[in-house]
Amino acid sequence: MAPVHYPSPEEETYPKKHFFHLLDRIPPKRLTLLSITIPFLFLFGIALAPLDMDSSMKYALAILVCVSMLWTFGMIPLAVTALLVPVLLTAFGIFSPIEALAPFADPVVFLLVGGLIIAETFRRNGMDKRLSYFLVTAAKGDLRKTLVALMISAAMLSMWISNTATVALLIPVALSVASHSGENRVKVAGFFLIGISMATAFGSLSTIVGSPTNAITSALLSKEISWTFLDWLVIGLPIALACLALVYFILPFAMRVPKGKLDTKEVSERLNTLGPLKAKEKQVLIIFAATIILWVFGSEIASATGLPGGLANAGIIALLSAVAMFLVGAVGWDDAKNIAWDVFLIIGAGLALGEALEATGAAQFLAQALASFTGGYAIILTMLVFALMSFVLTTFLSNTATAALLVPIAISTSAALGMDPKYLALTVGMVASISLVTPVGTPPVTLAYSTNTFTRTELAKAGLAIGLPAMVLITFMIWAFVSLGLA
Repeated sequence: MAPVHYPSPEEETYPKKHFFHLLDRIPPKRLTLLSITIPFLFLFGIALAPLDMDSSMKYALAILVCVSMLWTFGMIPLAVTALLVPVLLTAFGIFSPIEALAPFADPVVFLLVGGLIIAETFRRNGMDKRLSYFLVTAAKGDLRKTLVALMISAAMLSMWISNTATVALLIPVALSVASHSGENRVKVAGFFLIGISMATAFGSLSTIVGSPTNAITSALLSKEISWTFLDWLVIGLPIALACLALVYFILPFAMRVPKGKLDTKEVSERLNTLGPLKAKEKQVLIIFAATIILWVFGSEIASATGLPGGLANAGIIALLSAVAMFLVGAVGWDDAKNIAWDVFLIIGAGLALGEALEATGAAQFLAQALASFTGGYAIILTMLVFALMSFVLTTFLSNTATAALLVPIAISTSAALGMDPKYLALTVGMVASISLVTPVGTPPVTLAYSTNTFTRTELAKAGLAIGLPAMVLITFMIWAFVSLGLA
């Protein structure tokens, strides 16, 4: 069995995505220099070009192109590029330092801080393992039921925990169960791991804290309309369930997995070793349950009790929950250091760039160009155009960068077309999370691929067979929910 490669914190959150694979023969130092120099040449070329537009708009577009190229080439850490965004916005006079740095303290950033600390608490106390072992044991060796059990584990965990951490947890479980399927063990393991990777991607669509992509989309939407944790959950959860059903029905045909029974005795023994719920685990569950209740019904509780309405903010609730986890000793600061803190820099940079595009009119400029192309189409066709843009772009960029670049444009295009911004913003944000075609599509897929249990061809076939229908399904479900006033 090939050893599993667990990525570094930087790889864990943002895999290197670039389309310069054909240039691998170029010495690394020269390639790095070129990939850094070219974006800045475009930056100053656009900024100095005699274009017929306001200078601040031109500068914002120049920064957008530069940052997009740096994120696309991926030759320097995405977080480093994120640090450059407020510097450039200030240097070109678009924002003051305070305005440029303010998005890094957006409430959604602290929602993720709290959410990731809660997730680390689950990992530290072994509650993620308990869930996965229990579900796999309940499948009683049936291959399809075992896939469902693993997918449910992945989806439920990815609602709150990093997708990569979820896959890292479930890889040993999947390999252990698949090893008892005889000569088909590699094929079965690949079947399980592709299913798990897809389940984490779709499961994370359920909540705002499911992925940074959701957080950016939610933060930008909340600046335009009233938008809460519950609003996302109402539309995200049904979409996640529908996409998981796609995986269940399509994946077995895409991979042609042989039938057979599995021996889950080893997993059952691991579950028995964990024993009954410990006192600390019960405390974590109580705090977590209270957190979800406050996230969903916080406003009503604050209104009924006379507490300040600000306490119902999802970010404040997440921080309160994280503090409670520390106070009961369920997590320590050394554990919190395991969090990929660079994700918050990427989110802050994306929000700052989005605000700059809005403030200078650059987003409206791009939106009008897109609106002139899609303006004659029905809403659903316009949504499909944006969905395809997001699906393709996330093949080259990280999911977070894709959302950071496209969601502001989607919102501005909505304004130009007189549409509810939820149509396009949610479409772009959710579709950006389903990069499932290549081994570098997302970190969970990269991690699963490193086990050598499936080929690039098998992944591409399964990824396209499920990813394209999922893209269309997500688009139509968002259209239906928003049109019917359910979201």
